[in-house]
Amino acid sequence: MRIDGIGQDDDDIRYLFSYNLQRLASLSSRIALLDIKPSFGINIHDWRAMAVLDFLGVAPLHTLAKRAGVQKSQMSRTVSALEERGFIEREVNPEDKRSVHLRLAPAGRKLVADILSASRERNRQMLQHLTEDERCELMRLMEKITVGSLDYLRALKGEGETRRPPPPATIFETEIL
Repeated sequence: MRIDGIGQDDDDIRYLFSYNLQRLASLSSRIALLDIKPSFGINIHDWRAMAVLDFLGVAPLHTLAKRAGVQKSQMSRTVSALEERGFIEREVNPEDKRSVHLRLAPAGRKLVADILSASRERNRQMLQHLTEDERCELMRLMEKITVGSLDYLRALKGEGETRRPPPPATIFETEIL
């Protein structure tokens, strides 16, 4: 039987790409939770906020929340807790004195580096049954799926082609709307 991620009219949910992607994402989150919380003392929301801020460098709260895929109010609570622990610092936005920019504090940068190292090993284990070429192909295909999914999201939101931004150079530049 050929499983194509779409299925036939008489197939059930197990044949859908979206169902299997959600199962894999949930499994990945459970694995990360079992690794990160006991080893590093932070939760998944904390990790996501710090990891995203690490690649952004400096960002306002709304950008951090959007790139991390969480509500601004949840990110605000997360950032406050991380700031209290000395992992994130705030600075006045030089372009708008009413807002602040966030950046990782030195302790936050160290923690991110340590967790990224552990994450690489976790990902190595998760991808152990793929060759290097297959891993590269998987990432290439994920990028194509992301671009197609963003096109579909824009269509569902009623945004035409006129509002479509230029395609990202890589999946790492893709921002979920």
